[in-house]
Amino acid sequence: MNAQYFKTFRKELIEITHACGYEHPCQFTMEDIEINADDINFSHNISLAYNYQKDHVPFMSMQSLKECQYLGGKN
Repeated sequence: MNAQYFKTFRKELIEITHACGYEHPCQFTMEDIEINADDINFSHNISLAYNYQKDHVPFMSMQSLKECQYLGGKN
């Protein structure tokens, strides 16, 4: 894969995130995303389709994410 693909993907993901009213993709919940199963008229959110609940990811600011030790920050 080339770097341009990832740059474009990142840009589009951020645009979708902002269009949904979020600042960062970590703010999406399992109820925000639906998948189609078998038929276009048969869709479920991810939490129902896979019986999975995502752990809450706290979001205070972009700066706090930048400093997050789990994402390579220095804290």
